[in-house]
Amino acid sequence: MIISNLDQMRKFANEFSKQLKKGDVVNLIGDLGAGKTTLVKMIAQNFNIDKVVSPTFSIVNIYDGDVKIYHLDLYRLDDEDEILDIDYETYIYPDDEITFIEWSDKAKSYMPLDMINLTINKIDENKREIILD
Repeated sequence: MIISNLDQMRKFANEFSKQLKKGDVVNLIGDLGAGKTTLVKMIAQNFNIDKVVSPTFSIVNIYDGDVKIYHLDLYRLDDEDEILDIDYETYIYPDDEITFIEWSDKAKSYMPLDMINLTINKIDENKREIILD
């Protein structure tokens, strides 16, 4: 799917959020600046969560709304075993929450096999290709 502007991204986020259920883990794949956190913000709004910020420095952000959302950014991990420093099982194997993970490849051996993979490829300043698998 090709997204040409923020309105189209919001429409995708609205439709995608309707398909999410508690316990889902979404693996967000894409380069820096591709729009991963922007997409999480748009999805979170559908669960009555207004304030979403990048967890790059905190590694994990937790948002409370109609459903609790965990948002992880593993970009700063130098070794995948550093994930052991956080309560990773709670976040990447959620029960009643939904988890979004950016840069999951930094701790690949700890990731669940049944993640929803969502890739955002930046085509140009406004245009993105979204691939779900």
